[in-house]
Amino acid sequence: MKTGLILEGGGLRGAFTAGVLDVYIKEGIEFDYACGVSAGAGVLYNYVAKQEGRSKNAFLCPREKSYYGFRELCRSGKFMNLKKLYGEMAYDDPAFDFDTFFSSQTEVEVVATNCVTGRPEYLKDEGTVESLFDAGRATGSLPFISGPYQIGDKYYMDGSVSDPVPIQRAIEKGCDKIVVLSTKADGMNPSNLKKYTPFMKIKYRRFKGFIDAVQVRIPLLLGQYEEMERLEKEGLVMSYHPVGHWDVSHMEKDIEKIRALYDEGVREANDRLDELKTFLKG
Repeated sequence: MKTGLILEGGGLRGAFTAGVLDVYIKEGIEFDYACGVSAGAGVLYNYVAKQEGRSKNAFLCPREKSYYGFRELCRSGKFMNLKKLYGEMAYDDPAFDFDTFFSSQTEVEVVATNCVTGRPEYLKDEGTVESLFDAGRATGSLPFISGPYQIGDKYYMDGSVSDPVPIQRAIEKGCDKIVVLSTKADGMNPSNLKKYTPFMKIKYRRFKGFIDAVQVRIPLLLGQYEEMERLEKEGLVMSYHPVGHWDVSHMEKDIEKIRALYDEGVREANDRLDELKTFLKG
């Protein structure tokens, strides 16, 4: 039996995911395949590297040291500086454990949206630090906030535009049991980039594929949520969702709100630990 792990994006709401995965690290729970989307990629990297607490530290990082915000805009010209997140911050104490990551038996992918085609691409590291960083930057690059990220002759932006919950990808990879860590509470409205279309048509006019993908993102996402519920009833999927904390935004500044969301992830994972182990055993 092959197991899969899917990490939805959501910016600072990913603190919930970090809480869940820290329990997995402590309990030695691993997966054959894992796919991270947008902010979920960074949390996934730390999980595969088996560094409990590292994602938590990143989410609770003091704003003056953060990779995003107006201070960073003044420093680097980018409101969200992904070259800092997947770059110098990887060497902050505790430094990212590249050796453990690259020696892991888990197949790791992240979803990025090809700006020209508007289609998802599933990026892997090539066993090098720079390719690992490239994949993380590509999936997390947001319109306006950080802009397109170039790898070779291709440009990428936010993976959650084209494949926000890549369950089908995990199925294509042969996964029989799939765990999905969502950052959306039940009934919570997904963020809608469609309202920024007029501005995108000006700034990203050469990336029509990406703009077209933005137009259909919400129905795509809602369809994936419905499919997740169906597969959960069939016993193929087990999902986690935060119950509260609707007031935690993607770019949340309140450290205590972020900490509370992380703590909820820890509680949820601990409360459902026996259920998870039974699920993964098939």
